[in-house]
Amino acid sequence: MARQRKNPGARKNVRVDLHKPGFLIPAPDAPWIACVILEVSDDGVCLDVGALSVPKIFGLAFTAGGEVLRVCSLIWRRGELIGARFVTAKELRQGFVLSEDADQNVPVT
Repeated sequence: MARQRKNPGARKNVRVDLHKPGFLIPAPDAPWIACVILEVSDDGVCLDVGALSVPKIFGLAFTAGGEVLRVCSLIWRRGELIGARFVTAKELRQGFVLSEDADQNVPVT
């Protein structure tokens, strides 16, 4: 029997409304592209990227100087908003790759 959450509307992780500028990094040598970081949690982020085409794997700089960087994996897109999860250092060390299903990202084992 499946376990039910005490509060069906409760999220797995707490999200923080940020609404701050950030920079999407589509490739290592590509120019940084301004975006707005709307929400952030321990596991991921929601961004407003406008009409920008976003790769399935990208970098995200939380500051203009790049002091805070995360590698992200695109999970969903709704108009100008995207949701991405943070790729962990362990996944990167293990050779993170995208699966055939865009909603499922797995490390290589």
